Amino acid sequence: MRVVVFLGVLATACAAGQSPGDAAPARQSVAPAVKSAPARGDGLYPLDEALQDALAGPWEHLGTGPWHGNARAHACAYRNDRVIVVNVYCTSKEPQAFRLDVYSPTRGWVRIYAEAKVPVSTVRRRDYFSFTAEAQPPPRPEAGLPPLALTMSFAALQRYERRRYERFLPTCYGGVELRRPLGGCLGELKPRAAQWAARNRPFLERPPDDWYRIVRALRALAGEHGKHPH
Repeated sequence: MRVVVFLGVLATACAAGQSPGDAAPARQSVAPAVKSAPARGDGLYPLDEALQDALAGPWEHLGTGPWHGNARAHACAYRNDRVIVVNVYCTSKEPQAFRLDVYSPTRGWVRIYAEAKVPVSTVRRRDYFSFTAEAQPPPRPEAGLPPLALTMSFAALQRYERRRYERFLPTCYGGVELRRPLGGCLGELKPRAAQWAARNRPFLERPPDDWYRIVRALRALAGEHGKHPH
């Protein structure tokens, strides 16, 4: 596996007045140490904080391969010292949809999905006709899932995602789908629907620069790690 160091490249590109997406990610054999973030309470993982953790250190490529619920395109998975990051539509040719999954052993799982009439990395939020997100807390032991570990192989992560999906765990979600608003919480999280919506509405209406930064970074890496759709 190879370590992908992209943070310094993005900073250099911005300082030079270039778009971060225009710079090829730099690479080195050993990643600099990054301290793991402590668990921050038992609340649902906020979308902006999931992105902050994803961008907190260099990424190591775990692997590329099939992903549960995605019949055509392969996914590419990466990790740093805080989270595992998955580009679910990791194709060499960019599709018009983009999906990011972030897994934290202490904070849970976040999915962010965007779709436009053109590739998502080329436009801003106002041009998306769908922009949705979903969050789950870490599964309880009775859910029958093994604990998520940052040391997981790609194959182990594939198995974990399948089992997580099949458990129908409590979740909160929101955003717009085909320009129609949606939102709510399922299962035991239902009473927290208003709280989750209020915390994440600003992100879904006007995502921070971190969102565009991670989209461009993952799309750049898809040119190396991605596969043609079947």
